[in-house]
Amino acid sequence: MTDRSVPFFSYPDLFGRYAEEYLEMVKSVGCRGAYILQEDLARFERNLAAFLGAKHTLGVGNATDGLHFALRAAGLCPGDEVILSSHTMVATAAAVHFAGGVPIPVECGADHLIDPDAVASAVSPRTRFIMPTQLNGRTCRMDRLQAVADRHGLLIVEDAAQALGSRFQGRAAGTFGIAAAISFYPAKVLGCFGDGGAVVTQDDQVREKLLVRSRQRFRCGSERQDGGCASEADVLNLFGAVGVVANLGGNELVVLGFHRHRSFDGRLPLLNHDLVAG
Repeated sequence: MTDRSVPFFSYPDLFGRYAEEYLEMVKSVGCRGAYILQEDLARFERNLAAFLGAKHTLGVGNATDGLHFALRAAGLCPGDEVILSSHTMVATAAAVHFAGGVPIPVECGADHLIDPDAVASAVSPRTRFIMPTQLNGRTCRMDRLQAVADRHGLLIVEDAAQALGSRFQGRAAGTFGIAAAISFYPAKVLGCFGDGGAVVTQDDQVREKLLVRSRQRFRCGSERQDGGCASEADVLNLFGAVGVVANLGGNELVVLGFHRHRSFDGRLPLLNHDLVAG
């Protein structure tokens, strides 16, 4: 019997397909000195928001930071409980912990996503948030989760790290709650060089608080409005310039961060929960 190893992800093959174009774009970023919070990132944020149908997106260093910032910006206080899926990466619970909350894992349903009935049973007087993990190209039953949230006065922050392109009842994962985080880890649906993430929100006040926390935004000269933690998505500025592609639903592939369209020899279809889960 011959032992065969299966690589986690073939990064060299992916890079090799477009190496000349990638290197040209990297050179452009380097020659401009456009490493942190430049127009490439701003363009990417605008295009990502348009793709999702969201009001705001904000590039951050990674999705774990994004979840942390989203919880704090949405009003999580020390000791608040956050109900989350037991089937998720440890970073989901870690983000709750580092934001000052208490992670409360609950069981999943037959679709391997968080079970709305288990969420309802886990609500306590200290519960403040529900954090569903949108996983494996599928979106949770957001209608039922929202009903639980409404019934108990809770907020939803989505862990949509692995869910870019997934939809439930025609609505994109990451746009249901008060905020969400998406990952651009290299092996995710849309990967970047190094690591990166984005926070998604429809709420103007949450966006302002996110800017303070993630980019240490100052007001009134040098006076800080609130404590922050730099997570400026410097990698994402290069990522935005490199012209990563994603299938936006039809047969067309649109460059999110760069100004050109290009062909792609594979498809990344948007997944509708109704089609996948029946």
